[in-house]
Amino acid sequence: MVFGILALLSIICLGNAQFTDSSTASAGVVGGKCTETVLPIAVNATNLNLVLDPPKDQQVLTDLFLRLTSDPASVIGEVVKGNVENSATYKIWTQLCLPTTQDDKKTVELAVAGIGFDHTYWSIGGSGSKYNYVEAALKAGHAILTYDRLGVGKSDKPNGIKEVQTPTQVEITTELVKYLRGKPNGQTFGRVIGIGHSFGSVTLAGVANKYGNLFNATIITGLTAHTESNLPALATWSLSIASENVPKRFGSLGSEYTVWHGIINNQQNFFAYPNYDAAILQLSEDTKYGATIGEWLTMAAPPSPLYTNPVIVVTGDKDYLTCTANCLQIVNGTNLVEGTKVLFPSTTDFSSYIPKNTGHGVNAHLNAPETYAEIQKWIANLG
Repeated sequence: MVFGILALLSIICLGNAQFTDSSTASAGVVGGKCTETVLPIAVNATNLNLVLDPPKDQQVLTDLFLRLTSDPASVIGEVVKGNVENSATYKIWTQLCLPTTQDDKKTVELAVAGIGFDHTYWSIGGSGSKYNYVEAALKAGHAILTYDRLGVGKSDKPNGIKEVQTPTQVEITTELVKYLRGKPNGQTFGRVIGIGHSFGSVTLAGVANKYGNLFNATIITGLTAHTESNLPALATWSLSIASENVPKRFGSLGSEYTVWHGIINNQQNFFAYPNYDAAILQLSEDTKYGATIGEWLTMAAPPSPLYTNPVIVVTGDKDYLTCTANCLQIVNGTNLVEGTKVLFPSTTDFSSYIPKNTGHGVNAHLNAPETYAEIQKWIANLG
């Protein structure tokens, strides 16, 4: 999910990661083979100095986000006290899948999931599922790297206020691009294409903002540049302390780790009725992940004037989070999805695709295969 809560993105400093592959398992998929690896990622990021204690209970968390969604400037002014360097090495869980037959361009996609999901957003339903984007990429002859972002899944879960912030996530993604360009396990890739969902798209925008054409092409999903719906949508999450909401899964996490309250909030924010399978909604609730307070307070998609490579934006017409469920509305002479071009002002190759009857969780809808086909067609047409 993406919110322009902050009109400010921290300046991030590039870290030098020394990669030592530690492959832990292999997983089979239709059309290829996957290897799971935990990578030590060294980052040097300029985070915001958030002077804020973890909430002592749910009432404190609720009050914080009530104030944030009603008077964000006051909250930001209260808790943001300049910048602070975050220099650390984190263990990041990754999965690199190689196709049975690689395309001529030796394409690898780097997939960045958003809030609410771990890496399995890109393989919903598992092997053979119609919702499995990994297998769609493999079928097109592309390798694809998915990973659990910092604070999620099998990756490290450090301090969720001081460390797990957007600038640090941007640096981790940057280092993973460098990893892919460094011939992992002797595998050479000719081009690296980024694909993000929601906060993952915010992360890609952050990479483009600082590093320009690090990606050969960028696929933005679940995002527009329209920010007016962001705070009202966040209010509907009824954010809860993760360790209290799902103690079996999140009991060891600090109270700065949050999740939406329940399946009703999930449906409202991610799904467009009736274009989904109720079992997929339940699955996404059972496997949900959230975000840290540090991420919420640093979440912004900055314009990227240094980026000139191709971009496509794929956002559902009924995305509640980014368009108040009407992405076809016209603002400044264009619909909200086309209007996202303002985030990439220097590219001359901008496209958009708007899946019908589709909410924020693009990959979780019944028409996901058609959406995947459009994305892969766009990549093929890059030449």
